[in-house]
Amino acid sequence: MRKIFAFIVIFLCLFNLKEAFCAQLSPQVHHDWVWNVLIVPPIGGWEIEPGKTIRTALTWCEREISESSSGIGGHDVKFIFLDNPEGSELPARDIKFNLDPHTVAVMSFTMSSEADRILVSRFAGRNIPLMLAGGEDVLIDRGGRPISNIFALELYRDYRCAAFSQYATKIFEKEKRIALAAARFTINQEREAKICYNMLDHEGFMPMPYWADASVRDSYAMMSEEIESFEGEKAGVVISFMGSMGAREIWRNFMRLKSSWQLWNCAEPEKIYLSCRGMVFADQNIMLPSLGGFIETKRMLWRTRAMQIEDNVAAGRAVALYEWFKRAVALMPQPVDDMPRNSLLNNLARTQSIPFGNQVLNISPALHRPDSRNVFIVEVRNRNFYELDTVNVRGLTYVPGY
Repeated sequence: MRKIFAFIVIFLCLFNLKEAFCAQLSPQVHHDWVWNVLIVPPIGGWEIEPGKTIRTALTWCEREISESSSGIGGHDVKFIFLDNPEGSELPARDIKFNLDPHTVAVMSFTMSSEADRILVSRFAGRNIPLMLAGGEDVLIDRGGRPISNIFALELYRDYRCAAFSQYATKIFEKEKRIALAAARFTINQEREAKICYNMLDHEGFMPMPYWADASVRDSYAMMSEEIESFEGEKAGVVISFMGSMGAREIWRNFMRLKSSWQLWNCAEPEKIYLSCRGMVFADQNIMLPSLGGFIETKRMLWRTRAMQIEDNVAAGRAVALYEWFKRAVALMPQPVDDMPRNSLLNNLARTQSIPFGNQVLNISPALHRPDSRNVFIVEVRNRNFYELDTVNVRGLTYVPGY
């Protein structure tokens, strides 16, 4: 019996040693060295073309990390692709986030202002960064300062004021007639019109402001006729801050009057404007598919890992957010044991040299966005947007009102 008992004790000891040895190699322990980054999908989910491309691009990034000698800060990174809850009208509101100690960031590819605003409200002030692949129409400031943990890849919407001012300075003499047509008591248009006025005034122009009541349709016709009759010998440029309906009404009235005044629209160049021949826009995204340089991203994925993508710009956004995160971690003393959350947020706010197609983006601590982006000046011709010029525009510090 003693021999049998001794044999059982030895067997159990050896078994425990084996279990302990295997535990050293098990994924559970290895998980301590894996950081999770949660990925919010586009509105249409992962099965639409941008979704497929983003998954492919981030899978490429994940493999690059795992096969490197040091990973990121000595860690592997696992991109966790979240799903939009079935039947949810507002997926960004209902997505479940598992924010465990290994979760170090959340990246949103919704490219939807409404969805990203919901995410901002859910994450604002927490110690985990929320990085938006878009964010043009999403305010990430509170009281004039950026929210500590919210970041965006795009300039805020008022960059168009700076773009038009810069373009006017580039192509016009200071005597050029420039009128500003704006609607009062609107959320953004009045503020942006005043920003543009101040910029043009600073550059030596004498802009003429015209204010209309956006709720009165006839006010657009009266404004158009008043601008047209202004010292009617020389035509100029009207920069519109009137929203979609107002800008199209002014354009129609100029067409009716056979006016030679040109209309610059301080709004997103949507398809509804393709019938408005000669209308000019400023936009940071519209020409990215053809002029953004993202074909190189497509070639890189195919050349290195035979991965195919269709949406080059979506891939570029995914790689840019990955590089942004990686470079922020690289600013810390290496290797990084436990992620210092405040240090990560501070580094994300000042990361430099992020590749984005043929642009290199530097993040501004005052904006939590790039300090500048290329902005395309385009004109409607033959029911298409035709590039006139490209200007590099610095982001503006958010001013609630003027």
